[in-house]
Amino acid sequence: MTNSCKRLHSCWTVAGVLMAVLASWSCSRMHPSNYRFETQPRNVLAEAGIPSAKDPKLALSSSGAVHLLAVYGEEGQSQLGMAISHDGGDTIAPPVPISEKAAQVSSHGENSPSLIVRPTEYYALWEQLADHGGTNLMFARSMTFGHSFEKPIRVTDKLQPSFNGFSSLGVASNGDVYAVWLDARDGAQPPGTFAVYLAKSVDRGATFGRNLRVSLGACPCCRPVVTFGSSDEVHVAWRHVFPGDIRDIVISTSYDNGASFSPPVRVAVDNWRVAGCPHTGPAIAHNGNRLYLAWYTEGSDGKAGIKLAWSEDGARRFRPAVMASGKTLDANHPALSAAADGTVLLAFQARDPVQKEGWSPLQAYLVEITDTTRISDPIPIPRGQKAVSYPAVAAGSMGRVYIAWTEPDSKGNQIRLSRGRLRTSG
Repeated sequence: MTNSCKRLHSCWTVAGVLMAVLASWSCSRMHPSNYRFETQPRNVLAEAGIPSAKDPKLALSSSGAVHLLAVYGEEGQSQLGMAISHDGGDTIAPPVPISEKAAQVSSHGENSPSLIVRPTEYYALWEQLADHGGTNLMFARSMTFGHSFEKPIRVTDKLQPSFNGFSSLGVASNGDVYAVWLDARDGAQPPGTFAVYLAKSVDRGATFGRNLRVSLGACPCCRPVVTFGSSDEVHVAWRHVFPGDIRDIVISTSYDNGASFSPPVRVAVDNWRVAGCPHTGPAIAHNGNRLYLAWYTEGSDGKAGIKLAWSEDGARRFRPAVMASGKTLDANHPALSAAADGTVLLAFQARDPVQKEGWSPLQAYLVEITDTTRISDPIPIPRGQKAVSYPAVAAGSMGRVYIAWTEPDSKGNQIRLSRGRLRTSG
C-alpha cells in the first residue's frame, strides 16, 4: 500500500469510528407527506411541438418561471435545448437550442446534461460526440434570461482523446462555475476505475481554467456531484471503489476554491460489494448549515434502496444514514432539490410495494425532508402510460414542487411533468 493510500485508509477508518460515535445522535422518523400532485402528468414538450424528448432537468428562477432542459430530436440527430414556462407549467414555449445544430448530444441515464439557473445567467453542461470518435464535455451559457445561448465551449483540456463523461454542474455564491466529471486520461488506477476531475470558470462561464484531478479510484459510470458550503467550501461526492469491489459513497472538500481537496470522507460504511459499475451516483444538496447526500445501495445489512445522510459540520462527519425509500421496491436514481425557504425534497424511481402479484411499473416518488431532521414516507407521483426513469425535481416557494421524467412511447421517448403543492390546512 502506498503512503497516500495509507493516509486515505486511515482517514476512512477514522471516519468510520466517528460515525459509530455519532450513532447516538437521533435518527429520522418517517411521517405522512403534506404534498399532493395533479392526477395526470403532461407531455409538455409534445404540447410545444416536440414529439420525442428525454433526460429532463428542472430549475426554477426567482420569478417562479419553470425551466426544462431536454435532449430532443430523432436518434442520430439529438439536440439540447431549454423550454420555459411563465405560468407554472400550464403552458410551455418551444425549447431554445443550446447545442449547435450539427452537433450530436450524447445522453443516457446517468450521463445526461446538467442545468443551473441563476438570477441573470443560465448554464448548461453536456457530453457531445467528437470528431475523433470520443466525446467532449461542452458548456454553454445564456446572458439573456434563457432567450438565447452563446456558442458552446469545450471544458475538457486534454490533448490526447480519452473517455470523459457523467458530468455535473454547480455555481458557488461568488458566481464561480464548477464542472465535475469522470475522466480516463490517467488510466485505470486501480483497474476498473476512472478519476474524478474538476474545472472552474471565474468569469461566469466565458472560459474554463485547467482541469484538476480531485481523486483516483472512482466507480466508472456513477456520476459525481458538486455543491458548496456556507463559506463557499467546494464539496465533491462520488462512488469510490474500495478493495474487494466495495463501492461506497465518499465526499471530499476544498477550502481554497477548488485548488486542492481534503482526503475523502466515507459518508456511510455500506460495504456494498458489486463486481461492476451499478450506474447510480449520489445526489447532493446544501441548505443552511446542513449538507445532504442521497444514494442507492445494496449494502451488507441486506437492505436495498435510497439512503439519506446529512452533515452539519461541513462534511467532516455525517449522521447515521437512514433508508429514505421506505418500503418501496427497486428504488434508484435519487435527485435532491433545496429551495430558498428551507424546503428540501428527494425524488427517486421505484415500484409500488403493495402490488399483489407480478411487477408494478416504475414510477416517481417524493420524500419531504424537514428542518427537524425528519423525513416523510415516500409518496407516489401519478405516472403516465409507461414506466418512469430518472426523475428530476425542483422545489419552489410557497409549497410548489415540479417533477419531470422520461417515459418510452411509440416515437421513442417523451418527457412528462407533474406538479404538486403542499396541502393547506382545512
